[in-house]
Formats: sequence, C-alpha cells, structure tokens
Amino acid sequence: MTFKRILALIFDWVAAILVVQVIPNGPDYGTQSNSLLTLLVFAIEVTLFTWMMGSSFGQRIVGLRVRDLIKDSNPTFAQSVFRTLLIVLLVPPLLADAEGRGLHDRIAKTKITNV
Repeated sequence: MTFKRILALIFDWVAAILVVQVIPNGPDYGTQSNSLLTLLVFAIEVTLFTWMMGSSFGQRIVGLRVRDLIKDSNPTFAQSVFRTLLIVLLVPPLLADAEGRGLHDRIAKTKITNV
C-alpha cells in the first residue's frame, strides 16, 4: 500500500501544479510565490476531497480511501484539515507504525483502506 500512497501523493501534487499553471496572471513557474500557491492548492484539494469524498484526487485514482478510525466513515472536516496540515509538514507520513499508518493518520484518528 505504500507504493499506492506515494503514487497518490504524486498525482495530487501534479494536479496542484497544473491548476496553478492555468491561473491567469499567476506567478511564474519556479518562483517562491508559485511554490507557495501550489502548496496551498494541494492542501485545499486534499482537505476538501478527503472530507467530502473520502479520498483525495490521487487516492481516488489509485484506489485508496481515508476513513474515520472510530466511525468508519469519511473523516470530518476537522480531521481532514488536521491530517492535511500534518502531511504538508512532511515528517508524519514518513513515520509509519507496524500497520502502515503514518503519524498523521494516528494523530487524526484516520486510516487508509483500499476501495
């Protein structure tokens, strides 16, 4: 499942880059403002899609789903925001437990499942 998670992250990041590139009068590619805008678009996409559909754009493509650990439903908006914030910090996804749950999932009380 780790390969699928990395692939999903790549799809989400490429989607964010493409969205920023089509913004009229947006920042030039490779600039600091472009990078920050890409990060913001990534965070918004992942947060909203995870909350509303149970998976980000990339996760949906590779067949993964984020579930609330306790209710076994889509994560709440607060869980989605918190989980995405932790992903943006980069370290939590790299710290996985024996079940493959990243630190961001353990803190947000979520889990990744196959669709």
